[in-house]
Amino acid sequence: MRPFPAGKVELDRCTFCSGLWFDGGELEALLGKKLPATLDPDIVTSRKCPADNLSMQAAVVAGLRVEFCTKCHGVFLDDGEMVALNGGKPVRVERGQTPVRPESAVKDDVMGWLDKLGA
Repeated sequence: MRPFPAGKVELDRCTFCSGLWFDGGELEALLGKKLPATLDPDIVTSRKCPADNLSMQAAVVAGLRVEFCTKCHGVFLDDGEMVALNGGKPVRVERGQTPVRPESAVKDDVMGWLDKLGA
């Protein structure tokens, strides 16, 4: 898993399959809506939870079968399932980085503030 900032949360992308790991609550935070999960207790998947190494269970979230950890409530989405959960609309994941401003813009701002202060 490779972590990366996504707005207010840090997500993890599987370097092998490009799937996404969401710690408990991160999926809802990113989509801005509650997504109740219905567990399928008869299906235990081969995937292990990256947070606590337990076998994950199949669950249905918004009509889509995903992998769910019953201990930490994390969700693993295969590549493309995020779009399906968002009604077929692409999800823009912001990197959460502050854009770098040119030095000249910073200098102009500082000079403007100093002028306002009467310095």
